Amino acid sequence: MAVGRMLLLLVGLTALSVQAQAQTQHAAPTDPTGQYDPLHPLPPPSPGSVEVLPAMPPEQTQGDITYVSGGIGGDEREALRKAAPNYNLHLLFAGEGGGEYLSSVKVTIVDQQGVIVLDAVSNGPYFMAKISPGRYKISADLGGGRSQARTITVPPHGTLSTSFFWRAGS
Repeated sequence: MAVGRMLLLLVGLTALSVQAQAQTQHAAPTDPTGQYDPLHPLPPPSPGSVEVLPAMPPEQTQGDITYVSGGIGGDEREALRKAAPNYNLHLLFAGEGGGEYLSSVKVTIVDQQGVIVLDAVSNGPYFMAKISPGRYKISADLGGGRSQARTITVPPHGTLSTSFFWRAGS
């Protein structure tokens, strides 16, 4: 009789152990870095993703183009710098000579067919977009008749960076 109880106890403990292992295996995916907390329901975002940058300005989408702008303050600038590899078009707006950063610049991007594909206002000196490779005309308007335009070609791989500078009072 004692042997029967012992056997029953052993079988019960084994079943509980197997059930606990099965729940642990389904609770979370494996993480080779060892940084994943198995009690958290979702894995952490990948390094460099926009999700892990708390000071990152919100992404905007217009048509097929996703963009972000800002850079007012050190934390926001640093967040944009870290997120830069996620965007293939980088624009900078600044004053000529002194290099003061400018914001509230109206950005218009027109494709080769003359269609406006983006019409937005930059919330800071940095403007970054995910845009299809191709040739575009970019207009940057600071207001008061202070507008600049140039034609660019966004490459199929890599990033195109261009800066717009305005003279004080021009």
